[in-house]
Amino acid sequence: MTGMVARLRERREDGQILLLSLVYGLVTLALVMVVASVASVYLERKRLLSLADALAADAADSVDEAQFYTGDRGSVVDLPLSDESVRAAVEEYLRAAPAGVTDEFEAFAVIDPTGSPDGDIAEVSLGAVSRPPLVPWVLIPWSDGILIEVTAHAEAG
Repeated sequence: MTGMVARLRERREDGQILLLSLVYGLVTLALVMVVASVASVYLERKRLLSLADALAADAADSVDEAQFYTGDRGSVVDLPLSDESVRAAVEEYLRAAPAGVTDEFEAFAVIDPTGSPDGDIAEVSLGAVSRPPLVPWVLIPWSDGILIEVTAHAEAG
């Protein structure tokens, strides 16, 4: 009798390990897809921030010539910046840059607040849309893209 009970228990447990392994495998696959998608968005944000840093550094070297030559020379600001000079420097940099610099971003734009808040700091803000390469069911609300906005600052002088 005890042998028959043992055989019945073995039969009831047949295949349950396979089902459990499949469920854990699917959970692991979904987790890997989510991590890969998040990493992709993060890396795209870092590339956009790197471009914004380069633009801000270049814009910090630009000078509002009218203010520089006609302004008060007793001010503490060595190289006065203006919103117009920063925007002009950003546009000139982007025009002179190779095509691949901005083509890798979808819906790339220079956004507000790009300019100089105090005449001493160049502030550059950029925006783009990032599309995760793997869109598992967890990221379906963002399947049309994730808006990325970055701002970089550089001090003139």
